[in-house]
Amino acid sequence: MTKEEHIRQLMSDPIYAIMGNAELSLGRSNIDAARQLIEAGVTIIQYREKHKTWREKYAEATAIAKLCHDHKVTFIMNDSVDLAIACGADGIHVGQDDAPATVVRQLAGPDVVIGVSTNTIDEMKQALADGADYVGFGPMFPTASKKDAHEVVSDEAKQFALHFSLPVVTIGGISLENIGSLYKEGFRSFAMISAIVGKEDMTAAVQELRNVLKA
Repeated sequence: MTKEEHIRQLMSDPIYAIMGNAELSLGRSNIDAARQLIEAGVTIIQYREKHKTWREKYAEATAIAKLCHDHKVTFIMNDSVDLAIACGADGIHVGQDDAPATVVRQLAGPDVVIGVSTNTIDEMKQALADGADYVGFGPMFPTASKKDAHEVVSDEAKQFALHFSLPVVTIGGISLENIGSLYKEGFRSFAMISAIVGKEDMTAAVQELRNVLKA
């Protein structure tokens, strides 16, 4: 798939699954979790693993990248530009304390999708100026899966995000119970950890989320 195809996939599928860290996925291995996500019909997967060595992450990410490529699933690497390049990830997602999108582009080249985590209007504007392809926007709600998360986004930033020129992927505390309210506000892409990989039956969890969005 080309970069443009990955971006179209990102814009057309509302479910953006984040995986990594066994304690958030009921003890499943990351490769197991990725396989189950693909079987559940997820087409965008981000690998976010904070606790393993580089070599362990490389081995996992390479296996997951192959799984994703075999099934035409967009594979995004969190934070690590070197790992993303080494394993052949389709995209890289960076936070405000990581390398800016301009540097990521220099290192990874023109064909990699770049996402940037944002919380404020200024951060969204900077991501656009730096050449990001999409922004992660949040947290929308309080979240327990990221201990260093920012405050919940402001109403002003929400309104700005709804009309932003880049694709906006919302994140932070999104669940089956509140995803519908975000959809009604106008948001169309939702990154989730606990609401998907934290469930025993991922296929059922994904289907329930999609059903809410169709209602």
